[in-house]
Amino acid sequence: MSTVEIILVVFGTSAFFAIGSFTCVIIDRLPVALDEPNRFGELWDTRPWPEVLGGNSRCSSCGEPVRPQDNIPVVSWLILRGNCRGCGDRIPGFHPVVELITPLLFLGAVWSIGSDWRLLPALWLIPVGVSVSAIDLRTMIVPTRIVWPAFFVSVALSVVAAVAEGEWLWLRNGVIGILVLAGPLFVLWFLLPKSMGFGDVRLATLLGFSIGFFSGVRPMGGVALAVCALGLASILGLTVGIVALGARGRKAQVPFGPSMVASAFICIALASQILEPFGQWGLTHG
Repeated sequence: MSTVEIILVVFGTSAFFAIGSFTCVIIDRLPVALDEPNRFGELWDTRPWPEVLGGNSRCSSCGEPVRPQDNIPVVSWLILRGNCRGCGDRIPGFHPVVELITPLLFLGAVWSIGSDWRLLPALWLIPVGVSVSAIDLRTMIVPTRIVWPAFFVSVALSVVAAVAEGEWLWLRNGVIGILVLAGPLFVLWFLLPKSMGFGDVRLATLLGFSIGFFSGVRPMGGVALAVCALGLASILGLTVGIVALGARGRKAQVPFGPSMVASAFICIALASQILEPFGQWGLTHG
């Protein structure tokens, strides 16, 4: 590992602990419960971004501002034993999980991608994917306020990476990834709208572009990696669904978003290894 990469890892890991803490703020503040279902049958909506980002960190129960010493990622939650210092109410358990998994995903991205320009869109995808997954798990909605802005930022960062590395074909494969991943889900939603929400289709657009972008320069590589991601997401979703049915019965609802995000992260990190066996058909990662 070069000196540049060591510096990147040290400072990047510290930064992503802080990013993980900020991601918890978004997860906690963005969703808002509704008194009655909206026109889509959802019991949750999202707050405007100024309301989400405004003000300092505070307890979601009593509203007391969080002291600096109580805002250290993971450590503060453990010291406080998961309870607010002011009112004693339970701090949701997703806080230490998100604060820990975010820097771990950063390390995974550096390990799999290295220090080239493709790391930019990969790092952007980490807090986006984590926040969408956590919100979907808590509320059964994929927030449009995150997905569409994140998609356009992801495209912009991918353009920067493609220009810097001189690989415009990465962008073409991003479009292929959208068609392969989001296309089947759109058809499923159109034919069986009760089987999944349109938020999953929007999320597949974001993830499909990223998966295709990281598949290399060969068009069939984009197809193959997106198909693998869709298959893996289906397996993960089915497995979680079976477990949930056994634990909660037939009324269990299982969001598909976290499975798609996990599948995308795995396929992006292991793109070279996944596509290597298909090299004889011209699918080798490049």
